[in-house]
Amino acid sequence: MAGPAFVSPHNPCPMNHPDLPQETRIVATGRAAAVKNIFRILPALAALAPAARAEDLPRSWIDPDTGHRVVQLSTEPGTNSLYFTQFAYTNGGTRLIMTNRNGIDLVTVSMGEIEHVYQGRDIGRVIQAGRKTGRIFLIKNDYVCVLDPDTKVLTQLAKLPPGGAVATINSDETLAAGAITAGEGEGRRSGGRRGPAEAPPAPPPGGYRPGVPQEGRDDYPGKMNMMTRGLAAHRQMTLFTLNLQTGEVKELFHSTDWLNHFQFSPTDPTLMSFSHEGPWWLVDRVCLLRTDGHSQPMLVHQRTMKMEIANHEYWSADGQWICYDCETPMNEVFWVANYNVYTGERVWYHLTLDQWSIHYNRSPDGTLYSGDGGEPGHLGPQPPHSKWMYLFHPELVSYPTLTPNIPPPADQDKMIQVGTFRTEPLVNLANHSYSLEPNGNFTPDGKWIVFRSNMRGPIQVYAVEVAKAQ
Repeated sequence: MAGPAFVSPHNPCPMNHPDLPQETRIVATGRAAAVKNIFRILPALAALAPAARAEDLPRSWIDPDTGHRVVQLSTEPGTNSLYFTQFAYTNGGTRLIMTNRNGIDLVTVSMGEIEHVYQGRDIGRVIQAGRKTGRIFLIKNDYVCVLDPDTKVLTQLAKLPPGGAVATINSDETLAAGAITAGEGEGRRSGGRRGPAEAPPAPPPGGYRPGVPQEGRDDYPGKMNMMTRGLAAHRQMTLFTLNLQTGEVKELFHSTDWLNHFQFSPTDPTLMSFSHEGPWWLVDRVCLLRTDGHSQPMLVHQRTMKMEIANHEYWSADGQWICYDCETPMNEVFWVANYNVYTGERVWYHLTLDQWSIHYNRSPDGTLYSGDGGEPGHLGPQPPHSKWMYLFHPELVSYPTLTPNIPPPADQDKMIQVGTFRTEPLVNLANHSYSLEPNGNFTPDGKWIVFRSNMRGPIQVYAVEVAKAQ
C-alpha cells in the first residue's frame, strides 16, 4: 500500500531501538566479529544522540518492530485527539479533529495536511463531529454551538440548563444529551473532559523529548479514591436531552447514582447508552435508554461474581453492538464483550494478560479490533511488555460435530458465544507514559488507527496504518 504524501525519504525511528545495556561487551575472535557487534549497537547509540529531539524526528516512519507505518499527524506540542468514544471525523470521514492551546485543527489523515479552523481557548469542550453534516459541535459560554469546518462560522444552538453538561450528539444532529447535577449552577463548560480552554503545563528544562514525556491527565495518584467519593456522594443527577432546534430540555431519568459516559447510537437517533460511574467492581455500569421520555434504562451487563467488572463501553459503527471491557474477575480473566442491542446476542472474545488494553475499538466492518496496551500501575495489572498499540484478529471457537447429529438445546441462542484474539503488534509504545491514555480508534475507512502519545516527549496525535507497509 502506498504511503501518505508526507512520508520522509528516510526511515529512522530512534526511540523504538532497544535500550543500550548497562555494559556492552564485545567479545571478538577476529575483526569480522568485532565489526558485526559494532553494527549491532550503532542503532542504540543513535537513539541516545542529542540530535534526537522531538522536532528533529521524521513525521513518518516504519516501526522496526512491527513493519507498520506510523505517522505523526500533529505538529503543535500538546495536541490531543478526542476521547475514543467521541466521533471526530469530518468531510466524509477524511479529516480528524485535534485540539491544542490555539484552538481546533483538522488534519487529513491520508495526507497529513493541517488546517486551523478555530482560534482561541474560550471553549470548554469539543463534543464531537456531527455524523450527518460533519459540523463540529462544542460548548462555549454555556451554549451548545456548531462550527462549520468549511466556512469557519460558529453558531449558537441551545443554552444548557443550570448544572447541565452534555457529552454526545445524536445521529441526525437534533439532540444533545448529558446530565444535570443538583447544586451546580451555570459555568460547567467542560462537560467532564479537557478541551482547548486549558493550556498545557510549562515544559521541563531542555523540553520534552524521547524518554522525557509530557505527562497526561488521564491517570493520576488518588484517581480511584476520587471515583469512590463520587459514587458515595449520592448526588442528585438527571439524565436529559437538549433539543438543538428549539432549546427544549427533556428530563429522562433521575438518579442518586453517578451518571456518566453518555453516547448516542451512531445510527439510531432515539437510542443512547450511559454508565453508572464509580469503582467498576461496585457498579452495574452499562445501560441503554430510549429518549422518548417514557422508557426506563435497560442494564446491558449484570455482574454475577465478586470483583466482576464491565467498563469502557463503546458503540460499533453500524449501531448494532455495544462493546466493552469485561473481567471475570477483575485483573484475572479478560474479555472484550459484545452485546447486540436489537437481538440480545452476546459474543465475548478472551484475552491474555499481555493483550489487555485500557481501551478497545472495533473496525467499521466489524472484522478487527484494536487495543492501546497498558503498563503496571495504570488501571490494570499489565506486565511491562504490554506497551503496544495492538491489532486483534477475532476468531470464534469452533464446536465439535456430534454423531448422530443432536439438535442444540432450545436456549442455545441465549448463551454467550466465545472466541479469542490473534494479536498483531502495530506500534511499540516503550517510551509512552500511560498517564496519557492513547485512546485508539479506527478511521471511518478502517485503514488507520488514530491515537495520541507522548512517546516522543510532547503529547502529539498519531496514526498507524492497519495494513503492513509494502
